[in-house]
Parts: sequence; C-alpha cells; structure tokens
Amino acid sequence: MDIIEVNELNNAKWDKYVWDSPGANPFHLMGWKTVLETAFDLKPVYLVAKDGDDIKGILPLIPVNSKLTGRYVTSMPGGLCADNEDTAADLLEEAKELTKRVQANYLILRDCRQKLDLPFLVTNEDHCTFLVELHDDPQVNWYGIKRRVRQSTKKAMRAELEVIIGRDFLDEFYPVYAEALQERGTPTQGINFFKNLLNMFPSIFNVVVVCQEDHTLGGGFVALFKDTIYNTWGGMPRQYYDLRTNYLLYWETLKYGCENGFQWVDLGRCEWDSGVYNFKKQWAGQPKPLYQQYFLNGISQPPAVGNQRAEDLQYRLFIGLWKLLPLPVTEVLGSRLRKRMPFG
Repeated sequence: MDIIEVNELNNAKWDKYVWDSPGANPFHLMGWKTVLETAFDLKPVYLVAKDGDDIKGILPLIPVNSKLTGRYVTSMPGGLCADNEDTAADLLEEAKELTKRVQANYLILRDCRQKLDLPFLVTNEDHCTFLVELHDDPQVNWYGIKRRVRQSTKKAMRAELEVIIGRDFLDEFYPVYAEALQERGTPTQGINFFKNLLNMFPSIFNVVVVCQEDHTLGGGFVALFKDTIYNTWGGMPRQYYDLRTNYLLYWETLKYGCENGFQWVDLGRCEWDSGVYNFKKQWAGQPKPLYQQYFLNGISQPPAVGNQRAEDLQYRLFIGLWKLLPLPVTEVLGSRLRKRMPFG
C-alpha cells in the first residue's frame, strides 16, 4: 500500500472514489482544495492510499497556524474514507508524520461518522447530527413531525413568509447570515468563500432563503450530494425568531428533498442535549453520533470544543468583543480569522 500526496491533476480518480464510497460526503471532493487555497490562502495536503492504480482510501488535511488555537492539522468534516481499517491506519500514520513535520500540537479527524479504534487516538463524543428520512409524499413527513412544530411552521406561513431556493440568491442570503454570525460572536467566512463554492460545485451547493415580501429574514446554504441534502451553513438574526423563520426553513428544506427524489436530510452537527439538539430532535430524525478524534503531539489534553470552550477566558473575551464590532469591520476581519479555524 502506497500513501502519496495528490493534487488537482488526480481529481478525476479521487472524485470517482468519493462518489462510489458509502462513507464519503461532499466535503471530501477534490474541489475543496482549490476553494480553500483561493478563499483562505491555505495549503491543504490531500493523502491517498493506493494499491497499484486503485484508490483504497483518502484523507484530505489542512495544516493551520492560529494564535487562538495554536498550530494544528485538521481533516475536512467527515474525516477519512477507507476501504478497511488497515488502510485507515496507514493513512493516519502518514497524517501523524505530517503533524510532527509541521510541528503542530495535534491532528483532528473532524465530524467522523465512525470511530476508529486506534490506541494513539483520543476521542470526543459530545456531538451528533440528525438524519431525517424523506418520503415521496411530503405530507408523510409533515404529519410525522410533532403538532407544535407544525403549528410554528403554520405561524410563519400566516405571516406571509415564503422560501425561495436557488443558486442566484447568494446576495440575499449572505448579509443576514453574516448578521446572525456576528450576533453569536463568530467570524464569517466571507462572501467570496460561498461564491467559490458555487463556482466550483455548480450541481451540488444551493441557497435556501426565507423572505417576507422584499425583505430577507435568513436562510441556509445546503449541499445536494448523492441521496442526501446536507445543512452546511445557516443563519437567522434573532429579531426574526418570533416569526418562526427557522421552522419554515427546515420544513421547506424537507419538502424540497421529498419533491426532488432525495432520501435523507442531514440536519448538521450539534451537541447532545443542547438547545440546538432539542430543536433538531423535533423533526422526526434519528440522532447519529459524530466523533472528533485527535492525535496529540506533545500536549496532554485535546483542545476544548463546543460548550467546553465557554470556560476559556480568552475565548469568552474574543466572543464578547466580536459581538460589539460593527458588521463592516467583522466582514473585513472575518475571512482572515476563519482561515485559522475553517471548520471550527
């Protein structure tokens, strides 16, 4: 088994492996390498396990140097894809060597759907996603959700909110997304990041927007991959919560999936038993564990994730300051910071 680094010249075989692999998601596609290089000036390292001319596994990695979190190496969301555990172990040995070579504090396999049982990996199991099964008739899904969820969705409809879906609505989506992230104290990736995704993956990424007449209230940026719609990024400013905008957004995403032949909607990562978890639980999906797995290089504990970070004074100060900054300032600074935490 040979472990080598590949580039765009090899993307046809790489992407065929991604499309054929049951463990792959849209973040594994080779085009992400160009997006990250263009939007954030990052230098991804894409590892492939080959047996002769046959690909047996892949592991896309991003070395990151951050003043906030230190130097580390992260996988794309979904971690690695491999035909078997031996191939996964071979890929990780090369990833460990990369981590040591760039003097990173740790390697993280992010949002893995399967937990690798290797002695050098430390695992955080605080996160999950929800998979909602779709039916040919949207009414089956409608009556499968709880009555109070239907009532909240109807409230949004009575307020004359509507959902529009299409790649041309990025300019409507992005300002409210940026506003919602600023309220949370989270830097945005910048609109060019999303433009690059739409250009690189014209048949995969799409925009879902909630509006009232000519006013945009929020929306989501979704990926259409194989038989699944992935909720990747979304934002709703708090001032519109009373209109139940999130309920309409979720319902119309499910309905779109039913009407366009998809089998699942992946509602995205959340922490077990959190407020976001309880919201997503209402949509009659099944929770699926997500694992953050670490190789530690000279440190004794993995970095804090999720609610654990709230205990870090430096992190709390950063969040508080970011919320106070004007939106134009956060727009300028956001993409510069997100290159140091592209999927954090």
